[in-house]
Amino acid sequence: MLVHLRSAHLLRAAVTLDLADTLGEEPAAVAELAARTGTDPGVLSRLLAALASTGVFAVTSDGRYIHTPLSRTLCSTHPVGRMIAQDLKSDASWQAWSSLGAAARAGRSPFVLVHGTDFYSYVREHDPEQATAFHQAMSSATAEDNGGMVAALGLPATGVVVDVGGGRGGLLRDILLAAPALRGVLFDTEAVIADALPELVTGELATRCETVAGDALVSIPGEADLYVLRFILHNWDDESCVRILESCARAARPGSRVVVAEMLLEETGTPDPLTAMADMGMFVLFGSRERTEAEYARLFERAGLTYTGTTATKSLHLFEAVSR
Repeated sequence: MLVHLRSAHLLRAAVTLDLADTLGEEPAAVAELAARTGTDPGVLSRLLAALASTGVFAVTSDGRYIHTPLSRTLCSTHPVGRMIAQDLKSDASWQAWSSLGAAARAGRSPFVLVHGTDFYSYVREHDPEQATAFHQAMSSATAEDNGGMVAALGLPATGVVVDVGGGRGGLLRDILLAAPALRGVLFDTEAVIADALPELVTGELATRCETVAGDALVSIPGEADLYVLRFILHNWDDESCVRILESCARAARPGSRVVVAEMLLEETGTPDPLTAMADMGMFVLFGSRERTEAEYARLFERAGLTYTGTTATKSLHLFEAVSR
């Protein structure tokens, strides 16, 4: 627990100083980085050493610093990095991170423990700027994987695809562009749907796209051939995930596909650092988690869907089931 909290403190410092972007592609000495960031070389040297000890940056034989796979995810050009940066820069989120120990003893979400309400309700009611920034970060983080997802989905030539919790509709737009005979439904909350991409509402794709507001825990538009849920289930506990998937199962025709796109938590061995950090982030903000393939398979089965397997994209895994 202390390791995770220490790592979060170090990551926040790195993000605040924009160290990942400052480092760039070439190895750099502490003095160079201090000059670029306007920081004290002695203090920065200690911070960089601590970051390197946790896998954020590495040290060359001559004492200069270089990127690691983990530090690259903190760059502003990395989709997941933008999400992590947004989280760590938020005071409300950071207060939750700082209460991780108390939350572990209570067995509750740190965010709820500190603020008395869930993340979405809090930002909607108390910090609309953070709510906007969060949704923008999510849109940016997911946009770069659209091509990989569209290629991996194995889209039907015709029929209907429902993007559940699809945000402004960037993925659905790219799906419809890739399959000219498909029709689409963008499904999300009323506030999110109100900001749907113009091309899905009044543009050239509008004749093939419908926007529907609702609550996936209650019901989802029916009679579709494909249901897509990207970065949705990791925000929810198991019982809520089952309810969302049951909504898909009730709405779907027999044989319809349900595809969940998430990060994969390995069942054994040392987890990928980014996935491990994301897993802790899900617990801190939402009281939820990243999951293994077996755990997703069980969620599908509990919801009355038949799990059929997973397909990897560059940054995500697509877990797929069919309706019975």
